[in-house]
Amino acid sequence: MSLPSSVPDPAFSIPPLALTLLGVSAVLHASWNLLGKRGRPSLAFFNLAMLYGGLLYLPILLWSGWSISQTPMAFWGWLAASGLCQALYMGGLAWAYARGDISLLYPLARALPVVMVPVVGLMLALEPWPSGLHLTGFMLIMLGALLMPRGSRVPTSSRVTLPALGFVLLAALGTTGYSLVDKQAVDVLGVSGMSAIQAGASFMVLQALASAAWMLPIVALIPDERREMRLILRQIDMWPCLTGIMMMGTYGLVLVAMAMSSNVSQVVALRQLSIPIGVLLGILYLGERPGGWRLAGLAILLSGLVMVAWPS
Repeated sequence: MSLPSSVPDPAFSIPPLALTLLGVSAVLHASWNLLGKRGRPSLAFFNLAMLYGGLLYLPILLWSGWSISQTPMAFWGWLAASGLCQALYMGGLAWAYARGDISLLYPLARALPVVMVPVVGLMLALEPWPSGLHLTGFMLIMLGALLMPRGSRVPTSSRVTLPALGFVLLAALGTTGYSLVDKQAVDVLGVSGMSAIQAGASFMVLQALASAAWMLPIVALIPDERREMRLILRQIDMWPCLTGIMMMGTYGLVLVAMAMSSNVSQVVALRQLSIPIGVLLGILYLGERPGGWRLAGLAILLSGLVMVAWPS
């Protein structure tokens, strides 16, 4: 078996419009996480958020012209796999946040897929070999994201436990899975005749419903999640609905960018722009005071983003 060529793929680049969409998505993602502190860190909460979001965005399927009869059979396997990976990501994120401080866990959950996606993609022959510049950018993004939490002042009561780190790894694995799978699914829709916008928007709705379907039996099997689900439904809380709208709008832009781009690794790396945006929002709206480690990590992360966005 021959090893992948070390020559960079000339298509390893991202169009300007896709860059813009990822920038807008990063702002929305950071804003959603800022507002998400009002929500409950549970799989039941995210289950309802994805279900409500999928149902509210359902008219997009009519607009896009998506048809079951015209959808290739291969698409359904990718959709099922994506829904499962998204469910694992949501569960890992919720259970990690319930056991540790978000300011420490969020950068780690965002950084790990930056390296995991190109590695797994190369192993499965789904990704082209990155250039030296882009590979360096991936590593700097991860290094910067890992350094940033060191500047946070965390109360002793909110230590990060080993289970929390385990759930962060689960979330990172889920992100890696759905990032690679979603690109394949969107490409299948594109081959069937849909534009990048139509394919991304359609898959956004279908993925939300698939992930909600995967999460429901998991919630039903866990007593704490069942109780949380009943509590949220009794309160007639609109926050899961609002969260679902924001989550889907955010990832819908990412899916369109994926359909327009040649490489998933770049898309995943550039999504980490949400980390410095989140830091900025924390300074402006939460009055946080970033320390030297956080500013150093921010500078390193931004340097990595510039390298990844730079054309081959």
